[in-house]
Amino acid sequence: MVVRSLGDFSVTIAGTPVESWRAGKARNLFQFLLFNRGQVVPRDRLYEVLWPDGDGDRSTSLKVAAHALRRILGTDEVSISYQDVGYLLRCEGVWIDIEQFEAAIEAARAAERDGDPGGALAAHHRAITLYRGDFLDGEAVQWAEEQRQWARSMVLGSLNHLRADAMRRSDPGAVITWCRRILSIDPFLEEAYQNLFVVHGMLGELGQVRNWHDLCAQRLRDGLDAAPSHRTRKIFELALSGRLLGSEPAPAAPSLQPVSLTA
Repeated sequence: MVVRSLGDFSVTIAGTPVESWRAGKARNLFQFLLFNRGQVVPRDRLYEVLWPDGDGDRSTSLKVAAHALRRILGTDEVSISYQDVGYLLRCEGVWIDIEQFEAAIEAARAAERDGDPGGALAAHHRAITLYRGDFLDGEAVQWAEEQRQWARSMVLGSLNHLRADAMRRSDPGAVITWCRRILSIDPFLEEAYQNLFVVHGMLGELGQVRNWHDLCAQRLRDGLDAAPSHRTRKIFELALSGRLLGSEPAPAAPSLQPVSLTA
């Protein structure tokens, strides 16, 4: 079984996609049991998760959802059973992207602690490849919000690591790629805009410098009722002046210290 939960949720069993639960609560029941597999989840907890408003006969609705889930996932590798006061999901040989993502993040941290920059970069690349979107994106499940926010913060850390590496290597194309990916997740992160000012300024693309600045200012104003920071304005002015043309980021300063603001 292959489960993808980062971005659009999907399940594949023996190479065949599961598509028969588009309606009803069977999919949401499976999602919650999957991330609590191997332990009995009390009925009351499932009532709270699946029917938070308390409407209708939740006991009957849960039985209907569990029955539908058994029909959908009826294999030797996957089983759902009622035990004591709750439901238990057992899975064998299941591959879940969020768990692989967590493993990649841990591998990156371990490599960084061990002084292995190549291993850290490889692990960060794997993490961002696995991250196709928010955890259970589009699913109206409040219990997933904490995991959703955690995954966002972790992938932003990986992207920032790759962005810093691209700055060290003076690879403007990679810097632009990683900054755009960062801003697709957090459109208010000024450091990414600052890097884009620097890179486009180095390339002489002053129109792009201004475009990114205007987008930064608009997003901060509309989303946070804020203005660009002093540092953002100074880097913008420096880049727009043309004084960065043909320059290179300083290898020893990956975290947006590529140029002197007093130059």
